[in-house]
Amino acid sequence: MRHGPGSREERAAAEGPVPGSAGWWAALEDRSARRRPRADSLTLERIVAAAIALVDAEGLTALTVRRLAEELGTGSASLYRHVASREELLVLMVDHVIGEVDLPAEGVPGREGVEQLAHELRRVLLDHAQLLPALTAAPLLGPNAVHGVEVGLRCMLDAGHADDLAVPAVLALIDFVLGTVYFDTSSAGRSFAAGEDVRSGVAPGADEVFEFGLRTFLAGLAPA
Repeated sequence: MRHGPGSREERAAAEGPVPGSAGWWAALEDRSARRRPRADSLTLERIVAAAIALVDAEGLTALTVRRLAEELGTGSASLYRHVASREELLVLMVDHVIGEVDLPAEGVPGREGVEQLAHELRRVLLDHAQLLPALTAAPLLGPNAVHGVEVGLRCMLDAGHADDLAVPAVLALIDFVLGTVYFDTSSAGRSFAAGEDVRSGVAPGADEVFEFGLRTFLAGLAPA
């Protein structure tokens, strides 16, 4: 079927790859390799770092190109030379934050590595809880996210799990960590944690609940 000028397909092609997609990351890497340093010392790394600091302090709603430009002491046009939209910026911020996860080193026993990865991911996400809604904005295909998943797979395999189990296990582990962080940082989660357990009179803390959930998850992966 032939599409006329200005069709959805042609507009999508003209606009380029969707931010966060594999094609978008490849194009970004290519642009970064060809970009020459500018006299104003403004870099993509500085922009992303400033954006994360702003969101950590004031939340996602505070993040606009104009506000970020003010924080950096420059104009919006200068930012657009590095990042085309707020959507692109959010993708970059998420992958940068994932890069703060202290990954298990090679040689760490498999189960220990999985536990370390889960705890580290939780720590980083709690540190940047204001950015959590952006995690659903695009697939996590940035270099830091991909490397983290690769390390997680290595740990699962080192722990003795079969190939066909390791991939869904890592993805399920990430979902578990994200879910607990979302709950722990939500108003509903905090209200629940502040209440009292009917039987014991004391509600378990968020760390205790996370540890129990992680142990239960890993026990469920063990061979029958």
